[in-house]
Amino acid sequence: MKSNRFYLLMILLGVCTFAMAQKAITQDGNTFTIQSGKCTMVIDGQKGSKVISLKCGDQELISQHKPRTEHMRFENPNDFGSTFWPSPQSEWNWPPIATYDSAPYSATCGKEELTLTSNTDAKYPYVFVKTFKPLGKGDFLITYTIKNVSSQDVKVAPWEITRVPSGGYLFFDAPAIEPATEMTYTSEIGLQWIKFIAKERQNRKIFADAKGWLAFANDGLLFVKQFEDIASADVAPGEEEVEIYFNAGNTYTEIENQGRYVNLKPQESTSWQVKWTLQNVDKNANKTTLKTAVLDILKK
Repeated sequence: MKSNRFYLLMILLGVCTFAMAQKAITQDGNTFTIQSGKCTMVIDGQKGSKVISLKCGDQELISQHKPRTEHMRFENPNDFGSTFWPSPQSEWNWPPIATYDSAPYSATCGKEELTLTSNTDAKYPYVFVKTFKPLGKGDFLITYTIKNVSSQDVKVAPWEITRVPSGGYLFFDAPAIEPATEMTYTSEIGLQWIKFIAKERQNRKIFADAKGWLAFANDGLLFVKQFEDIASADVAPGEEEVEIYFNAGNTYTEIENQGRYVNLKPQESTSWQVKWTLQNVDKNANKTTLKTAVLDILKK
């Protein structure tokens, strides 16, 4: 009997150790690695707290930083990884506000949660807070908070921009894509499917009122984002719930999603959550298989 209890205890300890290994946060200087199942996310606190890597096993999803080339001479050197901006873009135009996009954030790293906080820009007085939490099985929960630290009301919406290598399919549930002539897409099995096709020196962007999720499948990886489903009337002026951007040539694709456009009084905040899921799929999976995989993820 004593022997049986001993073995039961060892089994339970093994299960607990395995469970803890499936969800972990580690720190190396200003770089943070978050493990969720067999997937890992890496955040660089010195570079706008960007997500600079998202892997399933050894396979990378995120577009990496590349030295500027002649072809990229007009591009922003910070166009890599996954970042977070205030919307609408018409408020700041271009380039992105460095304080929030590429400057250092302060960090508080716990066992189950990582929080990174920006400084305040003199011209655009916000404080951005990003909280990352592993959920296990390739799921990650990201909470973005924007605080108005100015003395006046401001109107703003949250905007997540995730850059991936160009290729594969982007797909989501939406009635239409605008403008319809910018990208190669089809409407099949109840979804919109955008296939990446390079066009040298031509940037392209589309907008869509989606249903609270969008997915990207490429080279055996399936990446799904989930967020609050909002109506077009609730997005920032000139923006939309889902936006897809193809950079000129064959450099990178931006998978973009935006939250509700709100009025913030001085010292008020707005928070918005995005759930990421990364998993392997068959490289030759057809659209029906990909849709089924996404629906299974949405049911979690």
